[in-house]
Amino acid sequence: MSHTQTKYDLSYRPQSYWSHDDPLQEILSGISGTARRAMITDFWEAGQFDQLENGLLEDELDVETRQRLGAFHPFFMGGEYLPERLPGEVPIVRIDLESTTFDVIELRARPFPGGKISLRWVDEYETEFDMPAELIEQPMSFGDLLNFIQDCGIDEMGKFPLVYNEMNYQGGSDVEDLRDFTSVSSDFYPELHPWAEGLFREWAYEKEQDAELVED
Repeated sequence: MSHTQTKYDLSYRPQSYWSHDDPLQEILSGISGTARRAMITDFWEAGQFDQLENGLLEDELDVETRQRLGAFHPFFMGGEYLPERLPGEVPIVRIDLESTTFDVIELRARPFPGGKISLRWVDEYETEFDMPAELIEQPMSFGDLLNFIQDCGIDEMGKFPLVYNEMNYQGGSDVEDLRDFTSVSSDFYPELHPWAEGLFREWAYEKEQDAELVED
């Protein structure tokens, strides 16, 4: 367990993945598009929520709107091409990449018979992800979630959440350019984002130290 985990409330456990105390989070839970999530948040915080186009609040954009936004800037494509959600399915972890098309990966949960919870990772490319379990008995504690994330990944490429940084680093990208390449967040675990930021800072520092040793 990384030492970055020690300052967080690892025992925290959301009561449910299907309800929110915060009405904004309730709205965002149905929105996969990165740009739309940011736009909705900005309008909400500015008290101008009623001025948003109705179509931007749909779970899935229609083809015409999606193409129109994507033509405006690739940022608007991020998350909009994720697979359609299964009945009752919600994202509990979100990984945003500063790639050319602003790719998004989600860990989704849905109710399963017997009171269990079914989990799956999805992205916009039908990637097959490794994961230690597909069924859990209850919402994970924050500590369990961190361990779960770090046990998931892409076969032969690496484990979350650093796999995308590593792939690009091995491909020749500069460490400084990758410092903020991956962003990890959750509507249910507010401490996930700062935890991941600390992990990426550690990763960048270690790469920089390794590079200095090679130069010496």
